Amino acid sequence: LKRRQGVVVDDHALKLQVSQRKAAQVGQAADTGPPKKKGPLKTSRLCVRNLAFEATRNELRQLFGAYGSVSAVRLPKKSDYTGHRGFAFVDFASKAEAAAAFEALQHTHLYGRRMVIEPAEEAATDVGTVQQATEKRKAAKELRSEAKRQ
Repeated sequence: LKRRQGVVVDDHALKLQVSQRKAAQVGQAADTGPPKKKGPLKTSRLCVRNLAFEATRNELRQLFGAYGSVSAVRLPKKSDYTGHRGFAFVDFASKAEAAAAFEALQHTHLYGRRMVIEPAEEAATDVGTVQQATEKRKAAKELRSEAKRQ
């Protein structure tokens, strides 16, 4: 974190802090989220939730790239195309690199919001599932183009 503190990305200085939750003051357990899986990651893809809307694909690539080779960063867009939906998927070249980033960035804040990082489900690679996804995308594209014509 110290090496990345104050790094300028797209004319913005990064301010990284470790999250310090105080369960005694709040009166509840410190970890109220879903139970965390122990052991090595089974995927090379991470899901980053609670992402600030100011965050960009390049900033995420630079932040996660310090822990391994990032092969892709995907920020799903809102349906009205005004910005992203507040979460992202980061793909690494290997599971070990994803695990290193997962461990190092668990309690990191970006633009004042604590990023929630968890392993993402692997995309299905069998032929039937890929064909179904392609047909679904084609149908959605046709609906969008038809709606624009009206």
